[in-house]
Amino acid sequence: MNYRQATSRTNHFSSVNQSGNHTSTGQLFQQLFSTYMQPSNNQSLYLNQPSPQQPGFAVGQLPYTHQTTPIPTMNEGDQKTSSFDELIQQAADKFNVDISLIKRVIQAESNFNPNAVSYAGASGLMQLMPATAKGLGVTDLFDPKQNIEGGVKYLKDMLNRYDGNVTLALAAYNAGPGNVDRHNGVPPFEETQKYIKKILG
Repeated sequence: MNYRQATSRTNHFSSVNQSGNHTSTGQLFQQLFSTYMQPSNNQSLYLNQPSPQQPGFAVGQLPYTHQTTPIPTMNEGDQKTSSFDELIQQAADKFNVDISLIKRVIQAESNFNPNAVSYAGASGLMQLMPATAKGLGVTDLFDPKQNIEGGVKYLKDMLNRYDGNVTLALAAYNAGPGNVDRHNGVPPFEETQKYIKKILG
């Protein structure tokens, strides 16, 4: 109930009281309190408000579905050869994740820099957050083998969570599964949307 509604109803109760109704102060308070506690159709300024969509990206085209998203074939120029290829292949085989997808994620996350650190504190090749890394058993974020294995394991967890939907798995990898679940699809965060487009094209 908003201020105008409360004021109007208070004035109404006051006029009734002055016109001869012998309602006590306690009864008047009880009536006001009961009225205030009734559900209101007015929306809160801060709760249950839809997040604004970012321009240039149709969030509605990326619903929370259970369809497998095809992984685009990487161009020869995208197939960045690095000293980490063997580690990437090992992790891909261990967790059954497409090696092209892993390479695209690493390129988007750190551009194959094992010492990369984001402003938020994500570190290493696959930009793992310390708390996430700890849960994955990673003790050294800057160890390429540990970072890749932990990152691929987490990516596989997200793929399993969203039934193989690569788009949602990437959104969860970037923004967290809680945000994907909350928005019932790709969150309307510009960073996350650009991240998905960068990887999937």
